[in-house]
Amino acid sequence: MPIPPDDFPRRTLMSGLGGAVPKYAAREVEGGGFSAFVPDEEHQQAYDNAEDLATQLVGYARRKEKENPSWTRQFNVDRIRDGIKEKVRSGAWDFTADEQQWVMKRLTALLEHPEAGAPAGSAR
Repeated sequence: MPIPPDDFPRRTLMSGLGGAVPKYAAREVEGGGFSAFVPDEEHQQAYDNAEDLATQLVGYARRKEKENPSWTRQFNVDRIRDGIKEKVRSGAWDFTADEQQWVMKRLTALLEHPEAGAPAGSAR
C-alpha cells in the first residue's frame, strides 16, 4: 500500500462544539501532544480512495474521448469534475474539496503521462 504523497491533502477533525466560548477540536497523540488532523489510518484510506478514483477515471475519460472526438480533453475533464462534485453533493461519495482537486490533478497527470500510472505515493 503506497503512502500518501506530500501533496495529498490531510483532513482535519470535524466537530460541532457548542457554547459561547471558542473551542479547539483535537485528539491526543502519542507523546502527550494534540493534533487537529485525522489519524494516519483515515488519511491512508482517503488517499487510497482518491488514487483508486483517479485511476478508474482514466479509462472513463479515454472512452469518452473515443466516443466524442469533437470534445476537447479540457471539456471532458471539466465534465468529470462536475460529475465528482455532484456525487459528493448528493452524499454518494466522500471527498473533501481539496481531495477533489487532487483527484483532478492526478487524473490529468495520468492522462498526459500514462507512464505515471504507478500510485502517486509509491517509489519510482
